[in-house]
Amino acid sequence: MKYSKSIVAIAVLPLLATAQVNAKEVSAEDAAKELANPNTAFASLTFKNQFKSMEDGREISHTLFQPTLPFMLDGGDKVIFRPAVPIVYDNGNGESGIGDLGFDLVYAPKAEDPTDLFAYGMVGSLPIGNSDIGGGEVTAVGPALFVGKFVGKGKTLVGAYTSHLESVDEGDLGEAGEMSITSSQLMYINIGDGGWAYGSAPKIEYNHNAEDEKLTLPVNFTISKTTIIAGRPWKFGLDLDYYVQKDEDFGPDYMVTFSITPVVENMFNTWLHQ
Repeated sequence: MKYSKSIVAIAVLPLLATAQVNAKEVSAEDAAKELANPNTAFASLTFKNQFKSMEDGREISHTLFQPTLPFMLDGGDKVIFRPAVPIVYDNGNGESGIGDLGFDLVYAPKAEDPTDLFAYGMVGSLPIGNSDIGGGEVTAVGPALFVGKFVGKGKTLVGAYTSHLESVDEGDLGEAGEMSITSSQLMYINIGDGGWAYGSAPKIEYNHNAEDEKLTLPVNFTISKTTIIAGRPWKFGLDLDYYVQKDEDFGPDYMVTFSITPVVENMFNTWLHQ
C-alpha cells in the first residue's frame, strides 16, 4: 500500500477547512447523526482513502475526494450536490492519475415528520479521467432515489440510496464501453454516545452489460467517530468490505476505506442567500 500521497491529501484538510461552520454549535452526537444522513444540511469535504485487493492479484490504492454541498431553499427544502473525483495512486499495473468525475444532484423536500427522509434527482459520470487508468471514455447519466428513516428514538438510520447509470454514447470503446449499472447502497447505521456511529452500508451493483457475473455483493461493516475540533465537527471513519459475489476477472476480494470528513462553511450557499 502506498500512503505518501494520501498523507499529503490529509495534510491539506485544515487549510481547506479554515472557515467557521455557518451553523450553531452542535454536540458530537448530533453532528454524527447529521453526517450519517445523506440529506444532511452540513457542507463537508470527504477524503476516502481506499485500498482494494483484486481477484487477479492486483492491489489498487486511491483517494476519492467527495465534497457535499447542500443548498437551502425557502420552506426547508434542500438541493444537494455531491461531486466525486478519484485520485488513483496505483491501479495495480503501475499507472496513476485522475479518474472520471462522478456526481449526484438531488432535491430533498422537507418532510412533515423530521424522521422521514426522501430525495430524488440524478447521477452522472463525466469522462475527464486519465485513459491509462480506464477513464476518459464514457459519459453516463441516470436517475437517483433515496428513501430513509430514523427509527429507535432517532438513534438508528435505515434507508436505501438507489441509482442507475446509463451511457449516452459509446465513447471510444464501442459496444464494450457502454455502461448500464444499477446500484443501491443499503444503510443501517446506529448513532451511539459521544459521536460514535456503527453499522453496515453495503453498495450492491448490477452490471446489465457484464458477460458473466453481473452482480457485485459486498458484506460491509462501518464505524466512525465524530468529534469537535476547533469549533467544528470532524468525522473519522473506517469501512471494511468483503465481496462475496463479484466479477471473477475484475472484481475486488476486499476493500478497506479510511475516511476523513471535516464540516465546512458552504460559501456557495451563503453567496446565494446574500
